Amino acid sequence: QQQQQQQQQQQQQQQQQQHPLEPVQLRIERIQLEQDTGKTTTHTKTSTNNTTTTTAHMNYNRAGCALIEIVSYPDLRSAHEAAGVVEKIRKLLKHVGSCDGKMEEGSLRCDLNVSIAPVGRNDDDDDDASTSSTDNSDRYTLPPGNGHRVEVKNLNSLRQIIAATEYEAIRQSSLAIQNEPSGRETRTFNPLDGETICIRAKGDAIDYRFMPEPDLPPLILDEVTLGCKSLEEFLEWYMPESAEDATARLVNEYGLGERVALLIASDPPAIVLFEDAVSVAKAELVQEGHDDDSGAVSALVANILCNDLYALIKKSAIEEAGDDEDKRASLLNSISADQSTVDSQRLGSLVAMIANESLTTSMGKKILTIMYKEELSSSPSDIATRNGWEVISDMDMLTQLCTDVVHD
Repeated sequence: QQQQQQQQQQQQQQQQQQHPLEPVQLRIERIQLEQDTGKTTTHTKTSTNNTTTTTAHMNYNRAGCALIEIVSYPDLRSAHEAAGVVEKIRKLLKHVGSCDGKMEEGSLRCDLNVSIAPVGRNDDDDDDASTSSTDNSDRYTLPPGNGHRVEVKNLNSLRQIIAATEYEAIRQSSLAIQNEPSGRETRTFNPLDGETICIRAKGDAIDYRFMPEPDLPPLILDEVTLGCKSLEEFLEWYMPESAEDATARLVNEYGLGERVALLIASDPPAIVLFEDAVSVAKAELVQEGHDDDSGAVSALVANILCNDLYALIKKSAIEEAGDDEDKRASLLNSISADQSTVDSQRLGSLVAMIANESLTTSMGKKILTIMYKEELSSSPSDIATRNGWEVISDMDMLTQLCTDVVHD
């Protein structure tokens, strides 16, 4: 098995050397603050006499809710690039606290614009072309005369983004082959059959038509508004710690490996849970007269958090999703330590009991599962006592137990 694993790793390294991953650069054109207007759901039915009836249902539950729209330049060239960028933005917005990143609940949605172009062709004369400031390659060039870009609205999972992009690429290519280029239109994606459906034609309409809001005066970002001298100082005070800085701090202060630190740093609630649990474990060990081995305690907390606790959160997400694959994918992509039913106090106490050898590691894992699923408020010591799982290290007590067993 070790030889097979080594061979697989060598093959992966060779593939990476032959096909190195290129970084994807996505330029942001604008960021808009808006209010949600609601949601329209269209249902089309065909009766037995071939009469088609279309009904539109209006959902105003989200009307008036504030939202941010991030508009990018056409720099992406594949379905997986689009999904990767959305995932990167989702993690960033979740990290800074802008949203919870739950795409299945509508906290984050994607409007996708898809167009096609012949491979290797570069037309700098195209009116819609948007080129990079660093090169003139066709990577940053919009399609030259192969139909208009088509917008697919309200995609709420990475799986849908990939499926909708690939379907549109094939559909538009088929039309281009038949000399019937696609028109400017807005479509929606049906996840059941994996197809996009036209909901309206845009014609020559302009995508963005802005006018000043008379009831909203300009917002001046001066010292009075910000409460400090500059915007840079404001961001330094109020922006949360970046994932890169958090990773470096966890490595330097707690002695964690870079891979484990990166996993914890990618989830801000996990950083808080980890650091608080380490503090609780250290305090209990010092109170009991044990040595404060900071490195061992930190490593133990990180190991239980990254392996066992995240596994329990993931299992709960899979059970919640059931057979809904899109919901499952979305839930698994939004797994966070803030979904844990085990808080830092109980996690730290559990780690302290393992560190002082009151519990074995296997016993600790059993207790963690019970705390997560069954006894949501019980302490690990209470659970261990009720089940008789505490390790007996007193030699006199062990001698007496053995003597009693022999006499019996």
